Amino acid sequence: MRMNRAFPCRGQRHPSFGLLAAALLLALPALIVCASAASPGKKADEVTQILSWGDIRQSRAAPADTLFIQAGRRSYLIGDIDGGFRARSNPYDVYTFGRPLASDPLAGELQGVWAQPVKALDKYLFEVIAGKDRWPLLSAQAFTQTFAYAEFFYQNGTLSATRRDFIPQDQPVLFTTLTLRNTGSQRADLTLVYTAFFDLKDAWFTSLAAKRNQGQTVTAQGKRLLAQAQTAPQKWAVALGSAPAPDKARVLNRSRGEFRFKVHLKPGAEQSWTFGVVVESQDGPRTALQNLKAWLPQRETLLAEKEALYDQLLTGRSRLHTPDAGFDAAYDLARANMQTLEAESSSLGRYFYAGLEMFPFWFGADVGYGAPGLLASGFVSTTLSHIALGQTTSERGRVPHQLSPTGARVGAGSAAETSLWVSSIWDAYRWTGDRDFLARLYRPAIQGLFSYTLGDIDRDGDGYPSGPGMVEKEGMGAEKLDSAAYAWAALLALRQMAETLNDRATAARATEAADRLAARFEQDWWSAGDGVYAMSLNEADNRQIPVAHWAVITPLEVRLASTKHAQATFDTLPTDYLNKWGLKHTVGNDERVWTLPTATLSRAAYRYGKSELGFQMLQHLAQTLDHGSIGFYHELIPDGLTNLQLWSGATFVRGVVEDLLGVDVRADQHVITVAPQLPAAWDFAELDNLAFGAHVVSLRVTPTHLRFKHVSGPTPLQVTYQTPDGKKISFTVEPRGVFERGGR
Repeated sequence: MRMNRAFPCRGQRHPSFGLLAAALLLALPALIVCASAASPGKKADEVTQILSWGDIRQSRAAPADTLFIQAGRRSYLIGDIDGGFRARSNPYDVYTFGRPLASDPLAGELQGVWAQPVKALDKYLFEVIAGKDRWPLLSAQAFTQTFAYAEFFYQNGTLSATRRDFIPQDQPVLFTTLTLRNTGSQRADLTLVYTAFFDLKDAWFTSLAAKRNQGQTVTAQGKRLLAQAQTAPQKWAVALGSAPAPDKARVLNRSRGEFRFKVHLKPGAEQSWTFGVVVESQDGPRTALQNLKAWLPQRETLLAEKEALYDQLLTGRSRLHTPDAGFDAAYDLARANMQTLEAESSSLGRYFYAGLEMFPFWFGADVGYGAPGLLASGFVSTTLSHIALGQTTSERGRVPHQLSPTGARVGAGSAAETSLWVSSIWDAYRWTGDRDFLARLYRPAIQGLFSYTLGDIDRDGDGYPSGPGMVEKEGMGAEKLDSAAYAWAALLALRQMAETLNDRATAARATEAADRLAARFEQDWWSAGDGVYAMSLNEADNRQIPVAHWAVITPLEVRLASTKHAQATFDTLPTDYLNKWGLKHTVGNDERVWTLPTATLSRAAYRYGKSELGFQMLQHLAQTLDHGSIGFYHELIPDGLTNLQLWSGATFVRGVVEDLLGVDVRADQHVITVAPQLPAAWDFAELDNLAFGAHVVSLRVTPTHLRFKHVSGPTPLQVTYQTPDGKKISFTVEPRGVFERGGR
């Protein structure tokens, strides 16, 4: 049989897609094998991306080099939607300098198979050989993202191929299943070649031995391949095998090995092979081979477990229903993104990656912004574990900027990050009512706020910490606006912690410090000529040094701004700070729009009654889903830098629950407030199965009506409903009880 990549598409549907594809093809009848038929007008170098998760179906064409991610808690895979693995480097360096830096140890290395803190494979390649013809599977016509697995579809003449990549939730192993099908009328005699490109490197800011590993030794172990790190071979190994076993396994050189299979397909027949790549960083090659032997037969069971995990995430936790189905899907996809970024390492335990492909680390600031969204999405234990790492890794109260998966500190924390961390502790307590958690982190919070933030780095004692904040630009003063605003918010959070734990002295101290900061804040920071707050002050004399930067809205975000100056800021923003995508990073310097600044503006707008502006910013956050990697919230709007960013999805959920719907919870007191601010275009919004503490609630709001259901809980709930005209109505709802108030 002769294979020709230019062979005309026959329009056959691929039966090995199974039930998933059957549902897809029913929902999207244009999605047939031929990519050009699937997406009219699609360019030759584009791939049809398909998102299929529960009742969510989306499809669009994208460039072939668009990134995809498949991840579990202990490993992840980064590649391209056409089936390739193009070299990927730090996107910040590429944007700034036009190329990766020569000093970057991972320049061109971010793709491939990772089990933090180590890299296993740079890439792998399937080739189908028929006589003198070779068909490398590098030009997928369609790519399907389900979060539980990723799938690629290829067609070449009368031969089709499906590649399915899957990483279990809790094992450091990649499974890839390839299915070949002969759709022609003649027997196909083929050779299937699988080539693995080993690349055993330590991750960024990580070492497993005294010297960073570079390279590996590859050997054939019967019909399996084994790679061992040169620097620490007794600990670090990658084992590769297949079911069925290959006809031949051989080492090609120090970085490559291959499996070969003889294939004979009758007309209409198909055959599948599953490949396992096990990564072991603790116990060496013997354990890697043992795990490969144990896990390879469990592939279907492990896949079913992961599919059930994502099914439960979608249907068993909170879901949003509004007149805008796309907005509802954005809420669900934000939660899927959080699940994808849930991580675990032997050093850190459970935590969240800050982002992939660039940031598989613990970040100090992430939950300062994202904790309510993470908790509202049901990721309670991992969020508490993530926050607690700030206490165990702090240095004299200073929460680090980030940690590698080995626990290594990667940069000291900024002047803002400890304050954000303190606030996240209170957010976690509000949502969970976990008194033991609060008591455990209470003293570290006091130390972090008073000894470090308002002690060590507040040298002049004015309540404004000095040093780098969340954002920096050359020429700024030592005291930053965002650091001051977040310090004030953290003081209020600490006061509430102290009151909860009956520590009157600390409550009084926090109140006094917050009041003192607020009393002089407007005078020190408001820049009347600019119509916004100054971004920095000179430490010696508090002279303003303005910079047109997104963080000018942080006083509004935390409700520190006066009503007058908040309004003036909102009046200034459209002219200088906003574009069609949201809040610009740095006016006149960086016109790109990040999700985090746009999310902070959304929160600020809702807090000062600008609900339409707040909703518009939430819509901009959701726009990232319409570009780039399908199903992922990116770091920039519409697309750019880190492809999957934790705080992007987390702040979207936070904005929907706490701002748009106005939900404020105190799990410890069995209290909830609902103060919705619906956009004018909506006549209703529903949120089902929202959990906080031991309670689960559902609510439906209209411009004039609330229906509140206490789905489950151990005690009655005290509910306050704030109507659009500001009137507050309080009532008690028993477990499984329903309360309605207002007109329709």
